[in-house]
Amino acid sequence: MINENPNLKLLSISVIYTLSTIFMWILSKNDESASLGYLFILVIIWAVLTIITGIIIWKDKIKIKKWNILILIFCSPIPFMFFLSATSKEPIVGTWEYNKNEHRIREITYKNRKEYSSSVSKTSEEYPIPTDENYHLDSIVRYDKNSNIIKTERYK
Repeated sequence: MINENPNLKLLSISVIYTLSTIFMWILSKNDESASLGYLFILVIIWAVLTIITGIIIWKDKIKIKKWNILILIFCSPIPFMFFLSATSKEPIVGTWEYNKNEHRIREITYKNRKEYSSSVSKTSEEYPIPTDENYHLDSIVRYDKNSNIIKTERYK
């Protein structure tokens, strides 16, 4: 009879790998100012667990078949990368803020659009920064591939 059960050592490492990745991701989402530090720690955890996985495969002479292939995939950052690519937002190309008509204007540029928001609280020359971070969306300008304006949506 051929033993087709998954290797329990690899299974436990994949569980540790997945749980540590989820834990660090949650920490980085809760404290975005420290997210680079969490990413550094996560890379160290990934490196250590990858080395341990290699040692276990080499010492135990594990055959890489069926279940063990799936477990090996979960012993790597591959599932996390797929998760990030599936859940990530459109990347921001740039941001710009300036004062206009007694309000702070925030311009966020994406690949094919720009969003303009204005501060709820007023600004002045003496106090150019608004007292709070509340902004409301004024308009979205959409562009084609040649940077020509396709559509402008205005909000009030």
